[in-house]
Amino acid sequence: MSSTSLESGVISQDPSVSAGSTNTSNNTTHNKKSAAKKITEGEADLYLDQYNFTTTAAIVSSVDRKIFVLLRDGTLLFGVLRTFDQYANLILQHCVERIYLPKQGQYAEEDRGIFMIRGENVVMLGEVDIDREDQPLEALEQIPFAVAKEAKKNADHAKLVSETGKVKEYARHGLTHDFHKSDMY
Repeated sequence: MSSTSLESGVISQDPSVSAGSTNTSNNTTHNKKSAAKKITEGEADLYLDQYNFTTTAAIVSSVDRKIFVLLRDGTLLFGVLRTFDQYANLILQHCVERIYLPKQGQYAEEDRGIFMIRGENVVMLGEVDIDREDQPLEALEQIPFAVAKEAKKNADHAKLVSETGKVKEYARHGLTHDFHKSDMY
């Protein structure tokens, strides 16, 4: 008759060993296997990054990282993504709204704090490299936010007038031009 210890994870062949011991041995074996299967958080990130998600699940790797979000109305927001849901509604912390005026070589920004964004308004989002995010701003002059907002409003109005004229001209020739006044990006 041979009997093995429970530490080895092998079921005893001794008939005098009770069925309860055998179950404990199986549980020990199962626990050792499940402990061996656990992966670290870093490995989980690598695992998730290997798959191309086409749903809001693609955002999961950006949680707790700094991102930018471009909205349909042309608003550009920067902040730390804290959470999201299945509709791509986003919560940004330490959010900053930034307006770029590239023709004038200027920009402006204003703190927004904690910001909730409805997913239907998101055009694009992406992670920001925090080591290099200030490099483009060094070449631009920072101006007051109210001044930049007024300049952006004027530029958006000029674009609206121009695009509306195109829609009418295309329609006159039996063509369509895809433009909606809420899509200013």
